[in-house]
Amino acid sequence: MNRDRLLVSCEQVMEQLRNPTTRDERTVLVEITDGGGEPGRVPGSVRLDWTGDLQDPVRRDVIGPEAFAALLGRHGITAEHTVVFLSGNNNWWAAAGYWQFKLYGHRELRLLDGGRLRWEALGGPLTPDVPEREPVTYPVPAADETVRARREDMLDHIGRHQLLDVRSLEEYLGRSNTPPGVPEDLGVRCGHALSAEHIPWHTAVHSDGTFRDDEELARAYAAVRTDAPTVLYCRVGWRSAHSWFVLSELLGLPDIRNYDGAWREFGSLIGAPIVNGPQPWGPDGIPSIVAQRAPEVPARA
Repeated sequence: MNRDRLLVSCEQVMEQLRNPTTRDERTVLVEITDGGGEPGRVPGSVRLDWTGDLQDPVRRDVIGPEAFAALLGRHGITAEHTVVFLSGNNNWWAAAGYWQFKLYGHRELRLLDGGRLRWEALGGPLTPDVPEREPVTYPVPAADETVRARREDMLDHIGRHQLLDVRSLEEYLGRSNTPPGVPEDLGVRCGHALSAEHIPWHTAVHSDGTFRDDEELARAYAAVRTDAPTVLYCRVGWRSAHSWFVLSELLGLPDIRNYDGAWREFGSLIGAPIVNGPQPWGPDGIPSIVAQRAPEVPARA
Protein backbone atom coordinates (compact mmCIF):
# COMPACT_ATOMS: atom_id res chain seq x y z
CA MET A 1 0.00 0.00 0.00
CA ASN A 2 1.01 3.63 -0.42
CA ARG A 3 0.11 4.99 3.01
CA ASP A 4 3.55 6.40 3.91
CA ARG A 5 3.81 8.24 0.61
CA LEU A 6 0.28 9.62 0.49
CA LEU A 7 -0.67 10.47 4.08
CA VAL A 8 0.90 13.10 6.33
CA SER A 9 0.05 13.08 10.03
CA CYS A 10 -0.99 16.16 11.97
CA GLU A 11 1.84 15.42 14.38
CA GLN A 12 4.39 15.68 11.54
CA VAL A 13 3.12 19.11 10.53
CA MET A 14 3.05 20.30 14.15
CA GLU A 15 6.67 19.24 14.61
CA GLN A 16 7.67 21.14 11.47
CA LEU A 17 5.95 24.27 12.81
CA ARG A 18 7.75 23.92 16.15
CA ASN A 19 11.09 23.24 14.49
CA PRO A 20 11.41 25.12 11.18
CA THR A 21 14.72 23.40 10.41
CA THR A 22 12.76 20.21 9.73
CA ARG A 23 10.45 21.94 7.24
CA ASP A 24 10.66 21.03 3.57
CA GLU A 25 10.27 24.20 1.53
CA ARG A 26 9.10 22.12 -1.44
CA THR A 27 5.93 21.24 0.48
CA VAL A 28 2.88 23.49 0.66
CA LEU A 29 -0.23 22.94 2.76
CA VAL A 30 -3.48 23.67 0.92
CA GLU A 31 -6.76 23.90 2.81
CA ILE A 32 -9.90 23.45 0.69
CA THR A 33 -13.01 25.22 1.95
CA ASP A 34 -16.51 25.71 0.57
CA GLY A 35 -17.52 29.22 1.47
CA GLY A 36 -14.44 30.00 3.54
CA GLY A 37 -16.24 29.95 6.89
CA GLU A 38 -13.55 28.16 8.93
CA PRO A 39 -11.97 30.46 11.56
CA GLY A 40 -8.22 30.68 11.18
CA ARG A 41 -5.92 28.45 9.18
CA VAL A 42 -2.96 26.19 9.76
CA PRO A 43 0.03 28.56 9.78
CA GLY A 44 1.51 28.96 6.32
CA SER A 45 -1.29 27.17 4.51
CA VAL A 46 -2.82 28.31 1.24
CA ARG A 47 -6.62 28.40 1.25
CA LEU A 48 -8.62 27.54 -1.89
CA ASP A 49 -12.39 27.66 -2.06
CA TRP A 50 -14.10 24.74 -3.80
CA THR A 51 -16.83 26.81 -5.44
CA GLY A 52 -15.05 30.14 -5.78
CA ASP A 53 -11.65 28.89 -6.98
CA LEU A 54 -11.84 25.31 -8.27
CA GLN A 55 -15.21 25.35 -10.05
CA ASP A 56 -16.11 27.20 -13.24
CA PRO A 57 -18.15 30.32 -12.34
CA VAL A 58 -20.64 29.77 -15.20
CA ARG A 59 -20.75 26.09 -16.14
CA ARG A 60 -21.12 23.34 -13.54
CA ASP A 61 -17.65 21.90 -14.10
CA VAL A 62 -14.10 22.08 -12.82
CA ILE A 63 -12.11 25.07 -13.97
CA GLY A 64 -10.24 24.57 -17.22
CA PRO A 65 -6.49 23.94 -17.51
CA GLU A 66 -5.60 27.59 -18.17
CA ALA A 67 -7.55 28.77 -15.13
CA PHE A 68 -6.01 25.97 -13.04
CA ALA A 69 -2.49 27.02 -14.02
CA ALA A 70 -3.27 30.68 -13.29
CA LEU A 71 -4.77 29.81 -9.88
CA LEU A 72 -1.76 27.83 -8.74
CA GLY A 73 0.62 30.42 -10.14
CA ARG A 74 -1.10 33.21 -8.16
CA HIS A 75 -0.60 31.23 -4.96
CA GLY A 76 3.05 30.47 -5.59
CA ILE A 77 2.56 26.76 -6.20
CA THR A 78 4.90 25.27 -8.78
CA ALA A 79 4.62 21.96 -10.60
CA GLU A 80 7.49 20.71 -8.40
CA HIS A 81 5.78 21.42 -5.07
CA THR A 82 4.45 18.60 -2.92
CA VAL A 83 0.89 19.62 -2.05
CA VAL A 84 -0.65 18.39 1.22
CA PHE A 85 -4.43 18.87 1.34
CA LEU A 86 -6.64 19.26 4.38
CA SER A 87 -10.20 20.41 4.97
CA GLY A 88 -13.12 20.29 7.33
CA ASN A 89 -16.23 18.32 6.44
CA ASN A 90 -14.54 14.93 7.02
CA ASN A 91 -11.72 15.80 4.56
CA TRP A 92 -14.24 15.47 1.69
CA TRP A 93 -13.15 18.78 0.17
CA ALA A 94 -9.49 17.86 0.64
CA ALA A 95 -10.00 14.58 -1.23
CA ALA A 96 -11.87 16.43 -3.99
CA GLY A 97 -8.99 18.91 -4.27
CA TYR A 98 -6.50 16.02 -4.41
CA TRP A 99 -8.55 14.41 -7.17
CA GLN A 100 -8.77 17.64 -9.19
CA PHE A 101 -5.02 18.23 -8.94
CA LYS A 102 -4.54 14.60 -10.01
CA LEU A 103 -6.87 15.23 -12.97
CA TYR A 104 -4.51 17.98 -14.06
CA GLY A 105 -1.39 15.90 -13.62
CA HIS A 106 0.21 17.43 -10.53
CA ARG A 107 2.70 14.78 -9.48
CA GLU A 108 3.30 15.01 -5.73
CA LEU A 109 0.08 15.01 -3.72
CA ARG A 110 -0.76 14.05 -0.11
CA LEU A 111 -3.66 14.22 2.36
CA LEU A 112 -3.37 15.38 5.96
CA ASP A 113 -4.69 12.32 7.78
CA GLY A 114 -7.76 13.32 9.77
CA GLY A 115 -7.85 16.81 8.25
CA ARG A 116 -9.00 19.83 10.18
CA LEU A 117 -11.07 17.73 12.59
CA ARG A 118 -8.01 15.97 13.97
CA TRP A 119 -5.86 19.11 13.78
CA GLU A 120 -8.24 20.96 16.06
CA ALA A 121 -8.75 17.94 18.34
CA LEU A 122 -4.99 17.83 18.91
CA GLY A 123 -4.88 21.55 19.68
CA GLY A 124 -3.01 22.43 16.52
CA PRO A 125 -2.31 26.16 16.09
CA LEU A 126 -4.52 28.33 13.86
CA THR A 127 -3.83 31.83 12.63
CA PRO A 128 -5.73 34.57 10.77
CA ASP A 129 -2.55 35.47 8.89
CA VAL A 130 -2.51 34.90 5.14
CA PRO A 131 0.93 33.73 3.97
CA GLU A 132 2.81 35.87 1.48
CA ARG A 133 3.88 33.71 -1.44
CA GLU A 134 5.69 34.89 -4.56
CA PRO A 135 3.63 34.32 -7.73
CA VAL A 136 5.08 31.81 -10.19
CA THR A 137 4.35 30.54 -13.66
CA TYR A 138 2.59 27.18 -13.57
CA PRO A 139 2.53 25.28 -16.88
CA VAL A 140 -0.89 24.78 -18.47
CA PRO A 141 -1.64 21.07 -17.92
CA ALA A 142 -3.45 18.44 -19.94
CA ALA A 143 -6.30 16.61 -18.24
CA ASP A 144 -5.89 12.96 -17.28
CA GLU A 145 -9.39 11.70 -18.01
CA THR A 146 -8.57 8.21 -16.70
CA VAL A 147 -9.50 9.39 -13.18
CA ARG A 148 -12.81 10.97 -14.21
CA ALA A 149 -16.17 9.47 -15.16
CA ARG A 150 -18.89 11.21 -17.14
CA ARG A 151 -22.60 10.45 -17.24
CA GLU A 152 -21.99 8.33 -20.36
CA ASP A 153 -19.68 6.15 -18.26
CA MET A 154 -22.36 5.82 -15.59
CA LEU A 155 -24.85 4.60 -18.16
CA ASP A 156 -22.29 2.28 -19.74
CA HIS A 157 -21.44 0.66 -16.39
CA ILE A 158 -25.02 -0.24 -15.48
CA GLY A 159 -25.34 -4.01 -15.53
CA ARG A 160 -21.92 -4.36 -17.21
CA HIS A 161 -19.18 -3.06 -14.96
CA GLN A 162 -18.86 -1.99 -11.33
CA LEU A 163 -20.78 0.97 -9.90
CA LEU A 164 -20.27 1.96 -6.27
CA ASP A 165 -22.61 4.33 -4.47
CA VAL A 166 -20.76 5.80 -1.47
CA ARG A 167 -23.58 7.95 -0.06
CA SER A 168 -25.51 7.32 3.15
CA LEU A 169 -27.83 4.34 3.35
CA GLU A 170 -30.84 6.70 3.40
CA GLU A 171 -29.75 8.20 0.08
CA TYR A 172 -29.01 4.82 -1.49
CA LEU A 173 -32.39 3.38 -0.51
CA GLY A 174 -34.21 6.40 -1.94
CA ARG A 175 -35.44 7.86 1.34
CA SER A 176 -33.60 11.14 0.72
CA ASN A 177 -31.46 12.70 -1.99
CA THR A 178 -29.11 14.46 0.43
CA PRO A 179 -27.06 13.46 3.50
CA PRO A 180 -28.77 13.65 6.91
CA GLY A 181 -29.32 17.26 7.97
CA VAL A 182 -28.92 18.71 4.46
CA PRO A 183 -31.98 20.23 2.69
CA GLU A 184 -33.35 18.17 -0.19
CA ASP A 185 -32.15 18.94 -3.73
CA LEU A 186 -35.18 20.17 -5.64
CA GLY A 187 -35.62 18.45 -8.99
CA VAL A 188 -33.30 15.56 -8.13
CA ARG A 189 -34.86 12.09 -7.87
CA CYS A 190 -34.24 9.82 -4.90
CA GLY A 191 -32.75 6.36 -5.30
CA HIS A 192 -29.60 4.84 -6.76
CA ALA A 193 -28.36 3.92 -10.21
CA LEU A 194 -29.59 0.54 -11.39
CA SER A 195 -27.05 -2.21 -10.45
CA ALA A 196 -25.02 0.13 -8.20
CA GLU A 197 -23.75 -1.42 -5.00
CA HIS A 198 -23.43 0.42 -1.70
CA ILE A 199 -20.18 0.95 0.20
CA PRO A 200 -20.51 4.21 2.18
CA TRP A 201 -17.50 6.51 2.25
CA HIS A 202 -17.11 6.31 6.05
CA THR A 203 -16.20 2.61 5.74
CA ALA A 204 -12.62 3.86 5.33
CA VAL A 205 -12.20 6.03 8.43
CA HIS A 206 -12.15 6.10 12.21
CA SER A 207 -14.37 8.47 14.18
CA ASP A 208 -11.57 11.09 14.24
CA GLY A 209 -11.41 11.13 10.44
CA THR A 210 -8.11 9.25 10.13
CA PHE A 211 -7.94 6.37 7.69
CA ARG A 212 -8.13 2.81 8.92
CA ASP A 213 -4.93 0.80 8.76
CA ASP A 214 -3.93 -1.24 5.71
CA GLU A 215 -5.37 -4.54 6.93
CA GLU A 216 -8.68 -2.94 7.92
CA LEU A 217 -9.00 -1.22 4.54
CA ALA A 218 -8.20 -4.42 2.68
CA ARG A 219 -10.92 -6.26 4.62
CA ALA A 220 -13.45 -3.44 4.30
CA TYR A 221 -13.09 -3.31 0.52
CA ALA A 222 -12.43 -6.99 -0.15
CA ALA A 223 -15.67 -7.24 -2.15
CA VAL A 224 -14.56 -4.62 -4.67
CA ARG A 225 -13.69 -6.38 -7.90
CA THR A 226 -10.35 -5.68 -9.55
CA ASP A 227 -11.22 -7.25 -12.91
CA ALA A 228 -13.72 -4.61 -14.03
CA PRO A 229 -13.71 -0.82 -14.50
CA THR A 230 -15.21 0.93 -11.49
CA VAL A 231 -17.12 4.23 -11.22
CA LEU A 232 -17.79 5.84 -7.84
CA TYR A 233 -20.48 8.41 -7.21
CA CYS A 234 -22.08 10.40 -4.39
CA ARG A 235 -24.24 13.54 -4.36
CA VAL A 236 -21.78 16.22 -5.55
CA GLY A 237 -18.45 14.40 -5.95
CA TRP A 238 -16.81 15.01 -2.56
CA ARG A 239 -17.53 11.72 -0.79
CA SER A 240 -16.83 9.78 -3.97
CA ALA A 241 -13.48 11.58 -4.27
CA HIS A 242 -12.73 10.40 -0.72
CA SER A 243 -13.54 6.78 -1.65
CA TRP A 244 -11.67 7.18 -4.95
CA PHE A 245 -8.59 8.19 -2.93
CA VAL A 246 -8.92 5.05 -0.79
CA LEU A 247 -9.43 2.62 -3.67
CA SER A 248 -7.18 4.15 -6.30
CA GLU A 249 -4.42 5.71 -4.21
CA LEU A 250 -4.18 3.87 -0.88
CA LEU A 251 -5.22 0.42 -2.09
CA GLY A 252 -3.84 0.87 -5.61
CA LEU A 253 -6.80 -0.76 -7.39
CA PRO A 254 -6.87 -0.37 -11.18
CA ASP A 255 -9.32 1.64 -13.30
CA ILE A 256 -11.13 3.56 -10.55
CA ARG A 257 -12.95 6.71 -11.68
CA ASN A 258 -14.76 9.45 -9.80
CA TYR A 259 -18.04 10.69 -11.29
CA ASP A 260 -17.97 14.35 -10.27
CA GLY A 261 -21.22 15.08 -12.12
CA ALA A 262 -22.57 12.96 -9.28
CA TRP A 263 -26.15 12.33 -8.23
CA ARG A 264 -26.99 15.99 -8.71
CA GLU A 265 -26.56 15.37 -12.45
CA PHE A 266 -27.58 11.72 -12.77
CA GLY A 267 -30.59 12.05 -10.49
CA SER A 268 -32.04 14.81 -12.66
CA LEU A 269 -31.58 13.13 -16.06
CA ILE A 270 -34.77 12.40 -17.98
CA GLY A 271 -35.27 8.63 -18.16
CA ALA A 272 -32.23 7.76 -16.05
CA PRO A 273 -32.28 4.12 -14.83
CA ILE A 274 -32.89 4.83 -11.14
CA VAL A 275 -34.31 2.43 -8.57
CA ASN A 276 -35.37 2.66 -4.92
CA GLY A 277 -34.85 0.18 -2.13
CA PRO A 278 -32.11 -2.41 -1.60
CA GLN A 279 -30.18 -4.06 -4.40
CA PRO A 280 -32.36 -6.81 -5.94
CA TRP A 281 -30.29 -9.97 -5.51
CA GLY A 282 -30.99 -13.04 -7.59
CA PRO A 283 -31.13 -16.59 -6.19
CA ASP A 284 -27.50 -17.27 -7.18
CA GLY A 285 -26.12 -14.27 -5.31
CA ILE A 286 -25.80 -12.07 -8.40
CA PRO A 287 -27.70 -8.77 -8.61
CA SER A 288 -30.69 -9.54 -10.81
CA ILE A 289 -29.99 -6.76 -13.32
CA VAL A 290 -26.38 -7.92 -13.65
CA ALA A 291 -27.49 -11.53 -14.08
CA GLN A 292 -29.73 -10.42 -16.93
CA ARG A 293 -27.25 -8.24 -18.77
CA ALA A 294 -23.78 -9.47 -17.82
CA PRO A 295 -23.83 -13.20 -17.00
CA GLU A 296 -20.04 -13.34 -16.98
CA VAL A 297 -19.90 -11.38 -13.70
CA PRO A 298 -18.98 -13.78 -10.85
CA ALA A 299 -21.14 -14.13 -7.75
CA ARG A 300 -20.56 -11.60 -4.98
CA ALA A 301 -20.62 -12.13 -1.23
